[in-house]
Amino acid sequence: MIEIAQIPAHWERVVEKIQRGGDAGLREGMEELYAVLTDGVRARLVRCIETQSVEDRLHEILMIVLEAIRRGELREPGRLMGFVKTVTRRRVVAHIRNATFQRRRFVTVDHMEPAAPVEQNPERRAALQEQLDRARKVLRRLSARDREILERFYFEEQAPAQICSEMKLTGTQFRLCKSRAIAR
Repeated sequence: MIEIAQIPAHWERVVEKIQRGGDAGLREGMEELYAVLTDGVRARLVRCIETQSVEDRLHEILMIVLEAIRRGELREPGRLMGFVKTVTRRRVVAHIRNATFQRRRFVTVDHMEPAAPVEQNPERRAALQEQLDRARKVLRRLSARDREILERFYFEEQAPAQICSEMKLTGTQFRLCKSRAIAR
């Protein structure tokens, strides 16, 4: 058995009532359209969006469809339900996109812990300063030659070959001095 809501001729009459605009005809056409929307479209909306937004989206879809009918933008009145499904699908997509945007933009305070950047963290800076002080203290106890090798290699990041040629060291002497200085 075919439902009346699926017969194109029925929808042509509903569209005609809404377009004619007389109070009684308009109200009757809107009531028929709203009855179908509340049954079919509400079910789709409940499946796709949160329940607190269903009524708002349902009325939004009704207004979009009514405005399109009244402006004569519905090309085939017999295919009104196809138009309603398309509008519904587009409104659901728009709602989901907006909800996603809102979630990305507005993060609740409960989920986000404020943290200073690593370089501004007072604990991290204090620990780094302690390491530097210890390194300077150790370097001061080394001989001038060992200190220069370590500073040039680790701090200035010079290549071993450059250090060897400028300090007149062999590769073996460089490695030996470096490893002894590190051990101290």
